[in-house]
Amino acid sequence: MDQILISLAIVMAVAVVAPLISAVVSRFLRIPIAVLEMSLGLLVGPGVLALVTDRTLIQSIATIGAWFLFYGAGYETDFSAMKGRLLTTATGSWLLCLALSIGAGVLVATMLLAPVAGTTPLVSGIFIGAAITSTGLGTILPMMRDADEIDTRVGRAVIASGIVGQFAPLIALAVLVGRFATPWALLFHLIYFAAIAGLCWIARKGLPRFAATAQTATLDAGGQFGIRMQLFICFAAVALGQLIGINVAIGAFCAGIIAQMLLGKTPTGERKVIDRKLKSIIYGAFLPIFFINAGLTFDLPGIMAQGAAAFALIPLFFIMKLILRGIVGSATLSRYTGLSSKTPLNNMPDGEAPTFRGRVVPAGVAWRERASTSLLVGTGLAAVIMIAQMGYESGALTSVTASALEGAGMMTALIFPTIALNLSRQARVLAASSSHPEHYKPL
Repeated sequence: MDQILISLAIVMAVAVVAPLISAVVSRFLRIPIAVLEMSLGLLVGPGVLALVTDRTLIQSIATIGAWFLFYGAGYETDFSAMKGRLLTTATGSWLLCLALSIGAGVLVATMLLAPVAGTTPLVSGIFIGAAITSTGLGTILPMMRDADEIDTRVGRAVIASGIVGQFAPLIALAVLVGRFATPWALLFHLIYFAAIAGLCWIARKGLPRFAATAQTATLDAGGQFGIRMQLFICFAAVALGQLIGINVAIGAFCAGIIAQMLLGKTPTGERKVIDRKLKSIIYGAFLPIFFINAGLTFDLPGIMAQGAAAFALIPLFFIMKLILRGIVGSATLSRYTGLSSKTPLNNMPDGEAPTFRGRVVPAGVAWRERASTSLLVGTGLAAVIMIAQMGYESGALTSVTASALEGAGMMTALIFPTIALNLSRQARVLAASSSHPEHYKPL
C-alpha cells in the first residue's frame, strides 16, 4: 500500500509540474499539455528514473481518465454544424483511409515486425491501421478554440473528420478483431447506436422540470446535482457498452453527446458554471493521470534494446499518419468545403481570384487551408494510445510496436497543430487583405 500511495503522489506531483513547465515553454514553443505529461511520465517511469514502482491505482484512475477524454469530446463538440453532407463525406473519407492504412499496416507487420505468437500480420495490421486513421479531436479542439479556428472552413472540416476519427477506429476494431468479432458484432453496435439515438431524441427536450430545479438549487451547494448527473451518465453508458461488448470509449463519447443535449435548454450562466466544474474534474484530475500513465508504460528500454530498427518505426508511423490520414483524409473534403484550388470558378475578369460558391478565395489561401486541414486531421494521440494498448493487451502488437505508435502520436501532437494553426492564421490574414475581403467568410 505504501508503494501504491507513493507512486500516486509522484504522478500527481508530475501533474502539478506539467502546467508550470508549459507556461514557461509556451513563450517560445507551444507544446500540448498532453505531450508534456506523457514525456514527464516517461521520465519518472521504469524506463528512465524508475520513481514510480506500483501502477495499481494509477492504472485504474487512468482508465477512468480515458473514459472522460472521450466523454468530453462528445460533450464539447457542436454537432449542429456537422449535419448532412459534411459529416457523410468525412465518414467516407475515413473509410478510404482505413482501407489504405490496414493495407499499409499489414505490409509493415509482414516485412518489418517480428512475428508475434498467437496472431497474424492481418490482425496486427488492423490494429496499426486503426491507430493510423484516428484523429485526436480532444487534443486539437482546445488549441483550435484558442486560435478562433472552430467556425472557419478549416475548423468545420477538421471537426467533422475528428468526430469520425475519434471513435470510428474503435468501432472498426470491435467489429473486425474484438472479442465480439462475429456476425453479431455489427448487430450489437446497431442496437446500441439506435438506443443512443433514441436517448438523444428524448434528451433534446432538455432536463425535466424537477431535475432542472434540483440542478439550479444545488449549483453552489453540496448536492451538486448537475455534476453528479453527468458522472452518472458517463459511467452508465460505459457500463452498458461493456455489458454488450461496445468499446468503453465509444460509450463515453455517446454519453457526452446525451449530456450536451440534456443541458441544451439550461440558462447560459448556469451552463457555464457546470461546464467549468466539469472541466475542473476532467482536466484537473483524470486526464493528466491518463497521459502520465501512457508515459509510464512507454517501452523505451525495449526500443533501445532493438536498436535502429525499432526507433525507425516511430518516424515510419509518423509519416503514415501524415499521408494516410492527414493528406488522404482531408483531400476528399476539399471540394465540398472549398479548400480545393480546383473548385469551380465563376465568370471572373482576368486577374481576379478564384471563387467558391461566389466567394473570393485569394491567392495563397487555398493551399494553406488544405495543408492546415491535413495536419490537424493527421494529429492523433489519445486514441492512438488506447488502440496501441489494446493491441498489446490482446497480443496483436509487441510492447515495442505499441510504444512506437504512441511515439508517433506524440510527434503528431507536438508538430502538426502548431504548424497547421499558423498556416490557417496566415490564410485568414491573406483573405482579410484581399481586394474582396467581404466575400471571404467562414462557411
